[in-house]
Amino acid sequence: MIADLFKRAAAIGGLICALTLNGCSTFRKSEGLGAAVGGGTGMAIGAIADPGQNGEYRTRNIIIGGALGAMAGAVTGSMIHSSKEKAKAEVFKAGQASAPPIDPNEQPKLVAAQWRAEVVEAKRIGNRFIPKHVEYVITDPARWQEPE
Repeated sequence: MIADLFKRAAAIGGLICALTLNGCSTFRKSEGLGAAVGGGTGMAIGAIADPGQNGEYRTRNIIIGGALGAMAGAVTGSMIHSSKEKAKAEVFKAGQASAPPIDPNEQPKLVAAQWRAEVVEAKRIGNRFIPKHVEYVITDPARWQEPE
């Protein structure tokens, strides 16, 4: 019986490791996954803990283990997420510092597009009537200014 419990605990531990290594992208997901993994681990440990005579404390142990594990897992997930975000920010800042400075005078300038407005008189084509309207025609598209 105890060997079966240890086998189940090992299987749950393997599942927890797989879920933990899966990674999360947001703070809430990290905290939630930590709580779920911690709660499951706490429940497994509570099931293995001393059940008392005739198993009278087993349910209590599982509930307490799950609650404590969920709290510990949520805190751990939050801390892991915060440390990963901090490391990402440090790497980003290091990358910015190592980039060559940008000289705004060396960057090409964008020449705006040239256009004209044409008034199109009302006309009738077959059963269709097209009222008088304005059409905007691009005469020279936007382009990069040639270097001097």
